[in-house]
Amino acid sequence: MRQSYTEKLDDLKIEVLRMGALVEDAITKASYSLLRQEVSLAEEVLRNEEHINKYETIIEDKCVILVATEQPVAHDLRLIISTLKSIRDLERIGDYAAHLASIARNLIGGNFLEKFSLPLHNNIKKMFEMCVEMIKKTMQAFREEDAGIAREVMEFDEQVDSLYLDVFKEFLGDMKQDPSYAHQLNSLIFVSKYLERLADHVINICEEIIYIQTGERVEKQN
Repeated sequence: MRQSYTEKLDDLKIEVLRMGALVEDAITKASYSLLRQEVSLAEEVLRNEEHINKYETIIEDKCVILVATEQPVAHDLRLIISTLKSIRDLERIGDYAAHLASIARNLIGGNFLEKFSLPLHNNIKKMFEMCVEMIKKTMQAFREEDAGIAREVMEFDEQVDSLYLDVFKEFLGDMKQDPSYAHQLNSLIFVSKYLERLADHVINICEEIIYIQTGERVEKQN
């Protein structure tokens, strides 16, 4: 029996939500691997990176087939175009999860993380939590095609940027006080930078969700 056009669109959205769930899981586990010093979680994130990449290819193919066979217009065409853009952002977020897991794996061991556990569990933990919440709510907004939720997520971006600056200043100061930990502290600065960039990709997806529902093109105000 031929799958209906509506079912194909629903299937497309389901695949994106599955990809989003994998990305959320990867960021969560990368966070736990660093904050709880669990190497196994970091290794799991690195192993699963390829699954996220495969979803991008699968969804791309579905989009191309829909355009070629169904000739969508209006809302449906916006959905497909925005899906193509959004999965590229999800794939990049998956890449950042792998980078974060790799840093965590390299830092675990010794007394370094214990020595700097307080700042780690303050600003960096907040950044992880905020980024995971942003991804979760963005996937909800995509599922429900809710531009209001997408706009709410976009409001988080300035907070993430502010936390990144706080982390940068804090660990740069620690680096000056104790140069023997310069390499490890620099790695933590990279953690915060990756999270800041990750949040920017989430914002890109929110912009696409607003476009799907309203046809309006919005961009984050710097």
